[in-house]
Amino acid sequence: MKPRTVSIAIAIVCICSAALIFSEVHQLELLGLIPSTITHGSFSSSSDTIEFEGASEFLILLRTAHRKKIANPPPHCQEQRSKVNVFNRAIEIDWIGRNISAVEPTWSSFNRSSCNFVGLAFPPTKVALHAALHQTTYISSFHTVSQCISDSFQWENDKPFTCLGNNFGGTLGANTEKGCIEEAVGGYQMKLWNEQNSNDALFQCLKYYLDTDEVLREVDITTHMEDMIANVTRLDYVSQRGYSRDDTDWSTLAFLLWSETALKLTGILEAANITTSEQIIRNLQRMMAVIERGKNTTVTKCVAELLPPMIGNKSYTPEEQRVWKDTGAYLSTSTMQESPSSLLRNLPGSLHGVLPPSPTAIYSVHALLGEVVNVNSEAYFPGCTPYWNAILRQEAPPKKAFIETDLEAKKNGTIFANWKNSRHDLRNEIIKTCAEDDSNCPFPTFDLVIDITQVYCGGFFHWMIEIWPRIGPFLDGLLSENMPKFAIRIGCESSQIGFHPQFFGLVGFENITLIDSESPVFAKEVIAPTEGFSHSPLLNYWNLVAMRQKVFSHLGPIEKSENKTVLVIIRDASRRPDANIFNRKFLNELSDGLPDIYRVVPFRSSDKKMMACMACQARAFMLADVIIGSHGAGLSHTLFAPAGAAILERVDKSDSGIYSELAFMLGMKYFPMDVNTHHSGSYIDMITLANGY
Repeated sequence: MKPRTVSIAIAIVCICSAALIFSEVHQLELLGLIPSTITHGSFSSSSDTIEFEGASEFLILLRTAHRKKIANPPPHCQEQRSKVNVFNRAIEIDWIGRNISAVEPTWSSFNRSSCNFVGLAFPPTKVALHAALHQTTYISSFHTVSQCISDSFQWENDKPFTCLGNNFGGTLGANTEKGCIEEAVGGYQMKLWNEQNSNDALFQCLKYYLDTDEVLREVDITTHMEDMIANVTRLDYVSQRGYSRDDTDWSTLAFLLWSETALKLTGILEAANITTSEQIIRNLQRMMAVIERGKNTTVTKCVAELLPPMIGNKSYTPEEQRVWKDTGAYLSTSTMQESPSSLLRNLPGSLHGVLPPSPTAIYSVHALLGEVVNVNSEAYFPGCTPYWNAILRQEAPPKKAFIETDLEAKKNGTIFANWKNSRHDLRNEIIKTCAEDDSNCPFPTFDLVIDITQVYCGGFFHWMIEIWPRIGPFLDGLLSENMPKFAIRIGCESSQIGFHPQFFGLVGFENITLIDSESPVFAKEVIAPTEGFSHSPLLNYWNLVAMRQKVFSHLGPIEKSENKTVLVIIRDASRRPDANIFNRKFLNELSDGLPDIYRVVPFRSSDKKMMACMACQARAFMLADVIIGSHGAGLSHTLFAPAGAAILERVDKSDSGIYSELAFMLGMKYFPMDVNTHHSGSYIDMITLANGY
């Protein structure tokens, strides 16, 4: 008898306590994630090592570049400054004096290079770039039609592409609504169906049915035939839903929908006095019964031949063919070099038109780190997500450059109290004082700060996908023995700095100093990695793959069992609960319906011990062969899953495509599941299909 679901609870949203990190391999054995006696193989990443030119000595290179710039400043830097110039991040605007811009400016109209900041690009090595371009990827329908036609994506062609990624036109896939539909679940299948079946062929099947229908056979259809063949508009999509096993297979459903349109437009229904919605539905139900129950073998055979062959670059088993017929689900192998990313193919600076620009870092000395990075007469605005509008708006005056120093002039008993000169002079005087004398600096002082400040740093997805990975390309240098002591400014309020230290522990940092955002700090040297900010994982590619690789190296190797693990993320302690969907009945049906080699392991957000152990969570995902979960931050852990894993995301029409991007770029097999699909059989179908690749 097949074993029942393994009752393991693992947290997805983390409220961490370092004291609760267990001995990691032993902990996994206790939890049943690793059998203590039988093992088979070990976990490893399928991708080659990702290295970046100069990244291991990035601090030396940045210091050298800065010294050269100060020694030989651009001509305009000789001018006397009476205002603060504010620059946006280097990926958006060429303010460092060299062309590493990747997208159109979204803030700042200044086109002069900075006098006090330098920026350097650290491109992937040729070996790393070649490996990334030739990484195996899997093509499928990455979205549902509902997502394409809802507010999940914005299709305004007049808006420039920015690092907002999928919020503007879809980072992965077409950059138009029509194109999105043609690639979506139900839309892509309908496109193939339309290409294979002419109106003549469809009319012939319909005619077979009309000849036997008790009501419609009384209508003389010959007068309608030519008009039907010539003028019936083809359907754009057969369903708005994600992959699910419906009562009627998708090709038959497409024929029924086409028939309904044809019968309406050509007047056949009206001629038969079928005019109300109820009458039309009853007519389609009669037609469906004839087709599916084989009451008329000629009709049934004709409609069956309308099903397009399953596309792809492999031969398919009968079970895979059955999944294609029932659900329209498919997979085909490809490479990152053939990535279907319209956005990246249109961005100047993208590598080979399919990968984001090289990682870059900004460097300066004597910097006041507040809501912007302040130096003498300049401020650097590092942000790039929709949420940064809360800090600065397009073309707005650089008021944020003065916030922290303005407050010092209002404090009694300080050397800056009752300042009489301009705000600009006050700001520069405070920076000068901090540089010369720590004791008179009104702010905490650090020798070297890595600034990855970002809003929403307390949000799990934003932290894990946008913020934390920004140090990824520079980890070799940061972890080297000759790296001077440094602190990392993460931008959270102190009350939110809970799970963050454990993330740095995943890549080998011990006793890391983290700086919150509650008050400004002064840095004798500051480095701001510029890539990452995007809400779109594909635009954060280099950071994410570098960080993923380091986590694998630090936590591995991990022994895998002979069984395949199906992780089911269950939000039973969340603001968006889904325990009523992924309930005991669902888990038992999933376990019983899959072959014996699969073990179903629920991950419950209510388990406080696992919520306190980020390393345990990372290892659990490293062992996963299949991941099932609703759209939400828990799927951010997909970053730790092995290449080739299957990701089944339960999506609603308003959900963005961030997790389809993440799965695709890491070489995983992605399937969007309709939010209303509760039947375990639909999930078993996708797992069955994924197992064949």
